[in-house]
Amino acid sequence: MLVGALDIGGTKTIAGLIDGQGRIVAQRRFATDTHDLYAHLHACAAALRALMRDNGSAERLGVTMPGMVDEARGVLLNAAFAGWRDVDVRAALAQQTGLAHIRVENDVNACALAEQRLGHGRRYRHFIWMTVSTGVGGAVVADGRLLRGAWHCAGEVGHIKVEYAQPERCPCGGFGCLEAQGSGSAITRMTREAAATQPAFAARLAEAGLPQDGIGCAMLARAGDAAALAVYHRAAVYLGRGIAACVNVLNPQAVVLGGGVTGAFDLLYPELLKTVEMSIIGELRGVEIMKTALGYEAALLGAAALAKPPPAEA
Repeated sequence: MLVGALDIGGTKTIAGLIDGQGRIVAQRRFATDTHDLYAHLHACAAALRALMRDNGSAERLGVTMPGMVDEARGVLLNAAFAGWRDVDVRAALAQQTGLAHIRVENDVNACALAEQRLGHGRRYRHFIWMTVSTGVGGAVVADGRLLRGAWHCAGEVGHIKVEYAQPERCPCGGFGCLEAQGSGSAITRMTREAAATQPAFAARLAEAGLPQDGIGCAMLARAGDAAALAVYHRAAVYLGRGIAACVNVLNPQAVVLGGGVTGAFDLLYPELLKTVEMSIIGELRGVEIMKTALGYEAALLGAAALAKPPPAEA
């Protein structure tokens, strides 16, 4: 049986069909329209219908959203970076797809669910998932269960304060949040700031034909460029501070990192680990920090996991 999956992210969206063994049968990727969520949901439904036309129908759909979600009602409560608030995603997609079985979940919660079933989470009953991408999100699995919190907003690790001396403004309205200091957007901002203040760094990027963003910075960093390495060093410190705060409070066995920024995990890990080890209490130093086993499609697989029927309905 095929299930439909929509991974709606802050930058990109993936529509997919997944089979009963968790294999991606077909997928389409396209940019997320952050200006008009309703128009974007219409585009998502059209992409899904096209996939089903070519590959077979699905009766169930799982949807992941980049923000706080009331999964019981299928409502996106808030996605601060895009200004989305109080959107009945389930109702909109039900109308546009004709599907009756639709579940909507925070994207990071869905990633944690997929990791628990298919990845590193099979070895741990206590772990934290962190997505480091356009923003920073988190999910907490404790004693094998996803923690949701009283208002469905548990795990918002991106809004832990990690900088007080020179804090950047966060899309949430606060200052010094991990999302503002250590996300992919923050790395791009720091890269551009370094290029603006260090002409030689800007020239090296230009000579290599690289963009002034996290990807261009990572490529120079791997070539040993000091200015590029400094950007990733700084981001790693902020990520380490955020992870350490989570570890001290929650005592997980592991912290699993996903999202586009983990493509530079090799550049982040040494300083990140050093910062965590300096910041957590000694008894917690057995915590493991690793990259997801599920790759770039973690949220899509999470959406598919949401869509699967409970055992009684299978």
